[in-house]
Amino acid sequence: MKQGSPSTAPAPRTPATVRVAVWSARHSWLVVFAWFVATIGMFVASLATGDTQTRGLGANDTEARFESDRAYELFKGSGTDEPSQSFLLILASDRLTVGDPAFDRAVRDAVSRLRTVTGEGGREPALAQVIDPLSVPPGVAGALISDDRRAVRIPARVMAQGEALDAKLEPVVAEIGQIRADHPSIRILPLSARLANDEIIDLVNRDLDSSLLLTMPLTFLILLLAFGAIVAAVVPLVLAVSALLAAFGVVNLYSQHVAPVAEFANQLVVLIGLAVAVDYSLFMITRFRAERKRGRDKHTAIEVASGTAGRAVLFSGLAVMFSLAGLFLIDDETFRAMAAGTTAVVLIAVVGSLTFLPVTLAILGGRVDRGRIPYFGREREEGGGAWSHLVRTVSRRPVLATLLSGVLLLALAAPALRLHLGESDLSAFPSSLTSVQAVELLNEKWPEGTTLELQVVVTRANEHATQTAMSRFSDAVLAVPGVSGPAEMGSSADGGVAMLSYVLAGTQNDESDREIVRRLRSETVPATFGGLPGVEALVTGDVAETLDEVDYFGDAMPRVFAFVLGLSFLLLLVAFRSVVIPLKAILLNLLSTAAAYGVLVLVFQEGWFASLLGVKPGVIEQFVPLFIFTILFGLSMDYHVFILSRIKEARDRGLSSHDAVVRGIAITSGTITSAAAIMVVVFAVFVTLRLVIVKELGLGLAVAVFLDATVVRTILLPATMRLLGEWNWWLPRWLRWIPQVTLETDLTADDASERRGTVTPAPEAA
Repeated sequence: MKQGSPSTAPAPRTPATVRVAVWSARHSWLVVFAWFVATIGMFVASLATGDTQTRGLGANDTEARFESDRAYELFKGSGTDEPSQSFLLILASDRLTVGDPAFDRAVRDAVSRLRTVTGEGGREPALAQVIDPLSVPPGVAGALISDDRRAVRIPARVMAQGEALDAKLEPVVAEIGQIRADHPSIRILPLSARLANDEIIDLVNRDLDSSLLLTMPLTFLILLLAFGAIVAAVVPLVLAVSALLAAFGVVNLYSQHVAPVAEFANQLVVLIGLAVAVDYSLFMITRFRAERKRGRDKHTAIEVASGTAGRAVLFSGLAVMFSLAGLFLIDDETFRAMAAGTTAVVLIAVVGSLTFLPVTLAILGGRVDRGRIPYFGREREEGGGAWSHLVRTVSRRPVLATLLSGVLLLALAAPALRLHLGESDLSAFPSSLTSVQAVELLNEKWPEGTTLELQVVVTRANEHATQTAMSRFSDAVLAVPGVSGPAEMGSSADGGVAMLSYVLAGTQNDESDREIVRRLRSETVPATFGGLPGVEALVTGDVAETLDEVDYFGDAMPRVFAFVLGLSFLLLLVAFRSVVIPLKAILLNLLSTAAAYGVLVLVFQEGWFASLLGVKPGVIEQFVPLFIFTILFGLSMDYHVFILSRIKEARDRGLSSHDAVVRGIAITSGTITSAAAIMVVVFAVFVTLRLVIVKELGLGLAVAVFLDATVVRTILLPATMRLLGEWNWWLPRWLRWIPQVTLETDLTADDASERRGTVTPAPEAA
């Protein structure tokens, strides 16, 4: 073709991330204004519509999914369900016993006051069915007076729900405070689901505030060390805070208009949102500064960063959202609410990274490097340093590196074979809570069981044959070790539906109690009621509910795993046009996840470092492994996509597969280290919080990210890529129809100027 003749080849299409960045940079102050109006406005608007609606401890979904749920729905549908909640007041002493005048006086005074305290403006008693433990028949006294006679239980009911329940409990709590003041030698502890929920919500809110006060300064410090400049370190925090505010607004609106959320929903939003928002900013700003150091003007540097790191952020964000979307496959309102909140904050962080960040960099230009700090603010050679040396060492001995790192991860994962899932009850919360103290006292004074109910709902209970069967059934149940009576029966107004209630020892997570439920469902119920036409007997209660939930999440795991792994495979297949890369990425991520599971078992089940971490050994919350998998699989894709995109960029420029791997990992190692350090710090801070579910998530994710960024990305990844060589990029012929979608699309300064219709300006002074 002659010089100056028009080219017939079509110009390459500018990547969408670049077009968005260019448009945003041209309308800088409009985008900044729109960003803050949208994010802060979402938060303010949600507050204006009301407070976040949370799901209380032990709350069930309205839809009956399990046998335990259907049993309650059946009993409620019989017309017997008067809105009420149980209430318990426990009085105990270290030296006084029942029969001592001072102790008996305190008990009778408490009973009298509970019976006379009024709620709702003094129109009616706040409590009903208040039972005096000193006046009950001898056969019942054992359930209300402890064996050592140093503690008594005063049971009652609050005949209300919702706001009316709060209105009745408020004067009761005030009256208990006065009872304590009048009897200082007696330990007095109330226990009810609503009071426990209020304490937990208050604990969660205080922990959330304290976590932000700790994570923000630590994140800023790491960013300061990574960038070596104050201004560059502040920008990611501005994006993170604004994204978090918008996500809080989304969670609040979701809770008001779709379904209530878990008490710890906002903590999960912080956990994920702060990590991804800062990481995405780190990727973008690092590439922008690298291009500026090469002499490019700020506009060209923004376009290159948006076309390279920006596209990696887009694909990484999609991977995270695809992973979290797997949670929507679980038919659980609490889970879907958590998925909605965390997906929202990732989406907002991605949008901010592709719009707000380019605008901020366009406004700041060279001023992004202002506030340099000694040593850390010095110029560094790209791709040099200790990480480059480590990658080259690993590449020289890939077999040994693969074996050693693989054995380490498998050893950490081995305890996961002993994983015992369950549901956290009040005993898992800090002993500083009054409700927890009450439960611990009950377990100490009534070890045979007091509040752990085993219930069976029976239909056609007014028929003689059914009544005879229920009598035989009770005899069989009470003969089972671990079950105690006396058996109690509630029934509908017409007697058509009955609920038989028994008491179990231990906790709802004890395998022995779960085996009792399984045995009743599979053997005792069919043997007793199976021959009665039309009679249905459903086993429910605390243990049955936990068992059903654990089984449900266990059954859901393969479905969610298949969804997340399948979408991740397709995303990486399209991004890198290779079958080997997505398969290897999935395998490496599964190793990190399994290792995190193993550490959770060691700490939260078997008590390793329990006192140091403030952990009460028990079970792993039923949904935590599934949630860790979806979060980790998405987050680890951040690093994988970011590293592989630079490897592919180097390979496309003519480097051999081995040299491209070394260069790609060496160039990105500093950024990955900083990003991983931020994630580990954020997640580790959540281990210091007192909500056991958040502790488990925090530790699991911190360990997994640490292993992923060190063992996996700097040892296993380069070692396996070195072993596979050109096979890393293998794509079968029958898949070569897949569209060519590249993550890295570098621009020259002239290219960028031509697309803007301007002449390349001289580089600005920093």
